[in-house]
Amino acid sequence: MKNWIEKEQLEEDILQSLKKDLKIDDFICTLLLQREVDSLKKAQNFFRPDINLLHDPFLMKDMKKVVEKIQNLKEHRIMILGDYDVDGTTSTAMLYKYFKNMGYDLLYYIPDRYEEGYGVSEKAIEYAEINKVSLIITVDCGIKAIHQVDLSNSKNIEVVICDHHLPGEQVPNAFGILNPKQENCHYPFKELCGCGIAYKLITAHNSFTESSIDTSIFLDFVALATISDMMPLIDENRIMVFHGLNVINSKPRIGLRNFLKSINGKIDESKISFNIGPRINAAGRMKTGKIIVDLLIEEDINIANSLSNDVEHLNQNRRRIEKSVVDEALRQIDNQRYTNIVYGEGWNQGVLGIVASRLIESSYKPTVVLTESNDKILTGSVRSVKDYDVYKSLSDCQDNLLQYGGHKYAAGLKLKKSNFDIFKNQFESIVKDSVGNKMFTRSFHYDLLIDFSKLTIENIKIIQRMAPFGLGNKRPVFRTNNCLIDSELKYLGKDQQIVKSIIKDKYETKLSFICFEKKSDLVGLKSPFDILYNVNLNTFSGQETVEIIIRELYIKK
Repeated sequence: MKNWIEKEQLEEDILQSLKKDLKIDDFICTLLLQREVDSLKKAQNFFRPDINLLHDPFLMKDMKKVVEKIQNLKEHRIMILGDYDVDGTTSTAMLYKYFKNMGYDLLYYIPDRYEEGYGVSEKAIEYAEINKVSLIITVDCGIKAIHQVDLSNSKNIEVVICDHHLPGEQVPNAFGILNPKQENCHYPFKELCGCGIAYKLITAHNSFTESSIDTSIFLDFVALATISDMMPLIDENRIMVFHGLNVINSKPRIGLRNFLKSINGKIDESKISFNIGPRINAAGRMKTGKIIVDLLIEEDINIANSLSNDVEHLNQNRRRIEKSVVDEALRQIDNQRYTNIVYGEGWNQGVLGIVASRLIESSYKPTVVLTESNDKILTGSVRSVKDYDVYKSLSDCQDNLLQYGGHKYAAGLKLKKSNFDIFKNQFESIVKDSVGNKMFTRSFHYDLLIDFSKLTIENIKIIQRMAPFGLGNKRPVFRTNNCLIDSELKYLGKDQQIVKSIIKDKYETKLSFICFEKKSDLVGLKSPFDILYNVNLNTFSGQETVEIIIRELYIKK
């Protein structure tokens, strides 16, 4: 099984030293060492992230002059302009709430995905001009808005950019740019999302003005954005998400309460990824992200309930449309190619990114999903596979593109419809050449090979304290070999695709398991098999039991 890869195991003396300090099982010490937690002090900070360890926001290039500018415009009108996804809408809502509380005259603007597209539009600048705005603060966008910032400047409207996307060779002529990835920015942590940068702005402003506001109350916004934008949960991100989740669970905002009602138990990173985040994104995908900002800043429970119901309807519609587009796109996949590049004339632009991710689940290749927007222009979303930089490949295709931007693993683009075939062949060729004519294969990394006896309730509780899990701190994956099913299978779920039963290892230790995707492999299985799995504690009638969630299995011949 070449595609099952065990993480590197560390030196025994380091392991034993950590075990002595922490007084916990050696396999948990191994998990910590794999996450670069190699001392008692680091372990303390890992399990109890200290908000006081956040970096000084004034280390970020332009921060001081931006804060001073905002303070000098206290009597002027400021417009916050954000993207229509979770990161952009939460950033907008947070800045609006904070600066409104500070007595500022504010507007906010979320571009229409279909009429304006991503980022700073001319329409947004016209809106700012009509409303006598003196300063535009962009969040989660703007780093490539060269022309638009020049236009704004020509109308005597200054611009501050808060963005985490990679800058191009030229940056906009803005008054200030807050982006750790820009040249000559010495801010020590480069992986903040847009909302994380916006949070740095309010903490800097709060410090500069010597305000008594506790800015940590805004970390729920940062948690939502960081998780939804799939930023690595390390360093500052881990600290902010940890405390942000505490805010969500202890004192949820009025605008979020309806979403939380449908969720059983404590809100964690997975529930944001698979439940709350998609709901928030649905508004920008299907109609307008403005409704999300309206919802997140709303203080009236009745209005909030009405808005959240509207969002729920949009999400249900999104799911229906998404399934239809996925079904059509799957029929276009060519297994002989190194990329998936599909096009549908009437596909909804708002679901293209999700569809691209679904195609990768089915056909593990860099994927581009395109539809016609207007004036014979194609708009699309790009998603990549592990360790492949799709943004760089798009850069190599830029001569045939009208616009592109994004990250290593996710990007967006526009091109002329007449250039579709040229781009399709060029992108395919670039990807093929860069991987040396070898087809992409999905690998499954696991932390440790263990026996079930290690999985005590006490140990699982320690593992759970390693959360929040995500990029940079993935939920531990274990491997156990030579397992057997020990009880009759039970089928759960709407289509009975979920399988539940009892499993035992070669030492006859038995555990409950649940499996979401491997029903056909498990039915009638009598022979030994190896598994990759996560662990969980299942609580029923006040009783805690260990449960494993099977992710992959290998059946012995």
